[in-house]
Amino acid sequence: MNKDFKNTAGFTLIETVIYIAILAFLMGGGMTAGFYIIDSGQKNKTDINTQAEGYFLLRKIEWALTGASSISVTPTSLSVTKDTITGFPSSQNPLILSLDGSNLQLTRGNPILTTANLNSSNVAVAGVGGVVFIDIPSSGGKPEGVKINFTVMSKESGVSKLFTVAKYLRK
Repeated sequence: MNKDFKNTAGFTLIETVIYIAILAFLMGGGMTAGFYIIDSGQKNKTDINTQAEGYFLLRKIEWALTGASSISVTPTSLSVTKDTITGFPSSQNPLILSLDGSNLQLTRGNPILTTANLNSSNVAVAGVGGVVFIDIPSSGGKPEGVKINFTVMSKESGVSKLFTVAKYLRK
């Protein structure tokens, strides 16, 4: 009595190997996709932080120019004398914005009361061609102004953003 038993339950060896190979391929693709998603998220975070630093610096420069009665411009510094009629303390005049190495600094008063870096240590500020401030003389009914050009570069990733704005004194 020779009976031929055929076991039809379960998987054959070749089916198991194929399923393991497909599973390994899918897991590898998923891990690669996950890595790229995390990496691009970090890059976007650095881009956003760099852009936020630049906009913060622009707002500080705008604040310094608000209510200014006179300005003095060099390629790497901007001296602003604010109108004391509006309540700005005369002891804090002039406000001097200057590029010191990779930092944009704000100095108040003469004699100097305070000096502070406006940008964080995570970024470096540089002028475009070494120039941050360009004087715009008054002409044709336009008031005196200043053009501001600078780049903010992330020290972590090297991402760099250019910021340019022109501001005029209100008389």
